[in-house]
Amino acid sequence: MNGTGNGGRARTALAAVVFAAALGLAACGDATVESSEVTETTTATTTTSTSTETSTSSSVRTSPREADERDIVEPGATRAEEAPDGRQPLTEDDETFLDALIADGIDVQGTEDQLIAAGHIHCSGEDAVVVDAIAGQIVAQERTDGDEDEVTEAIANAAEAAYC
Repeated sequence: MNGTGNGGRARTALAAVVFAAALGLAACGDATVESSEVTETTTATTTTSTSTETSTSSSVRTSPREADERDIVEPGATRAEEAPDGRQPLTEDDETFLDALIADGIDVQGTEDQLIAAGHIHCSGEDAVVVDAIAGQIVAQERTDGDEDEVTEAIANAAEAAYC
């Protein structure tokens, strides 16, 4: 037996759920809702007499631009051609770490940040449950043919070579 009985699997499962929930919350960002239609506002005001005043205002687009583009109102501001991918550039150690995982048959595409974090956590000795949870995530997402213990060992070995 490898030392991870039902208690170890339960801890790993719990850590995976907590990790997945944290990722879900982190993925929830702010949202912008835009309308490309002309808006019309009607207001009615009553006075002490029985007459009613009604005013209508509408906004009309004055610039020839795409319907889904927002106006740039800051002087000197320009529209970016491409949105950044939001990732930090990888260090040489990160590349070494990820290359070792790829060599061990792990598909790292899209999970680089989580795997790199797991490698750093392994070297810090803080919480092995996080490394186990990420290994479980890799197996659950079918990013490897190995089992959870093999992925945990691959993360540990790659981290030892790259970060520790």
